[in-house]
Amino acid sequence: MNSTFRRNILFMSLFSPSLYAEPQSSFSYEGKSYFVQSSGIRVLEKDQVTEFEVNTKVISVKPKSTYQSAEVNNYLSQQNLTVLRVASTGFMDIDVSSRGDFQTVLFELVNSGLFDVVEPTTYGRYGFVPNDTQYASQWHLPQVHAPDAWDLTSGAASVVVAVLDSGTEFTHDDLGSGSDGYQNVWLNAGEDAWSDPDDPTTGNGIDDDGNGFVDDWKGYNFDLGTNDSSGLFYHGTAVAGMVAAKTNNNLGVAGVAGGNNSAGVSIMIGNIGVNSPNGSVLDDAILYAAAQGARIVQMSLTVGSSAAIDAAIDDVYNNHGVLVVNAAGNSATNFVGYPASHPNVMAVGATNQVDSKVSFSQYGPNLEIAAPGVDMLMPTTGNGYTTSDGTSFSAPLVSGVAGLVFSRHPTLSNIQVREILIQSADKVGGYDYNHDLSDPGRSLELGYGRVNAESALLLSDLYAPFNGLIFKDGFEGDVIFVDGFE
Repeated sequence: MNSTFRRNILFMSLFSPSLYAEPQSSFSYEGKSYFVQSSGIRVLEKDQVTEFEVNTKVISVKPKSTYQSAEVNNYLSQQNLTVLRVASTGFMDIDVSSRGDFQTVLFELVNSGLFDVVEPTTYGRYGFVPNDTQYASQWHLPQVHAPDAWDLTSGAASVVVAVLDSGTEFTHDDLGSGSDGYQNVWLNAGEDAWSDPDDPTTGNGIDDDGNGFVDDWKGYNFDLGTNDSSGLFYHGTAVAGMVAAKTNNNLGVAGVAGGNNSAGVSIMIGNIGVNSPNGSVLDDAILYAAAQGARIVQMSLTVGSSAAIDAAIDDVYNNHGVLVVNAAGNSATNFVGYPASHPNVMAVGATNQVDSKVSFSQYGPNLEIAAPGVDMLMPTTGNGYTTSDGTSFSAPLVSGVAGLVFSRHPTLSNIQVREILIQSADKVGGYDYNHDLSDPGRSLELGYGRVNAESALLLSDLYAPFNGLIFKDGFEGDVIFVDGFE
């Protein structure tokens, strides 16, 4: 992430309160920016690029040589602070957890005059490389900075991504219940489990939750009106795997939001036609997904334009807070297909290993974002794996990144997550991102750029609810008022 982008985001975050669920609190100290959130405190380093989580339990100090250790220890005791350890360099780690308000303690230590150095400590990151046996062939995951994002979150099962496609092989070891004992397939809690969890015909034949769909324990086949949501065509299994193939489970491939040897985001299966997408049932599947709690609707298809589909998209986007993502299409035309062209849908184009637009990828003014889409390794039917090309496999990468953002900050809205994905995308490929001055930052070839999972998560921290005052500048805690928030 470049420093210009980060500085722009900081300015936007501080002076655009309409983007946030609550007013934010932040303070600057020693040239670094600190952001106080409900989930903790994060610090942006002086390079305006690197961000870490602050360890709010420990502050490191170095006493001035002019003070005796007894004086320092007496002060710390009076402040109800405990010395954890003293290094040979003279630095002391102070346990501040008993005091509660980290920021107050920090500036009390500074203003005491006893210390040459007072500095917050941070939690760093390990370079996470999953042990999935074919991960080395998944070039697209490092390209979108997924391993860096996984240091922040790997996906939460509470976040449901509806994959409306040709059906998904829910018995695939890298998606469903395998030898690792967990699965990333959504289960309808309102329906009784099938007596054989791999056989849809063993349901009880009752619409237990009264939603109009009998035995839809693992999704539904809208095309045929049956509870068997699996399909013979590999497409839906591949798309689901791009989102949430089980990650770090020592098997096969990794999904963007596939967890970490534990459940990642949940894939809700909606079969809308094995051989081709059935436009007449697509609206029903979209509405079903929202009604059952999906945060994201993932589609990699094109159909004829439809007022019924338009109405379904508008309803789930505006009334249910669902983010809708769709592949741009593979016809190499200068306009994206439908329903990707719908204004409430994120249209996703395809890039290659050097971050250029792939020749087949549809593009144009309705394209919103791009992601890798060639030589993609993914799960396929028959419990296997395959390699394929297409914007069909670019779109679920974006859906997976959105799933990570919702996992980290579940209170964010679909509109906020959409904006986060846009603002954090990398301006790659050397294209003109300002050809239209009325819509700066957007290119015809890649939209707002190629998705960046790590940048999206870091930016989401600035959108998430904050506690306390809007902004404090320096030690004195001078307050800046922004649009009526104090």
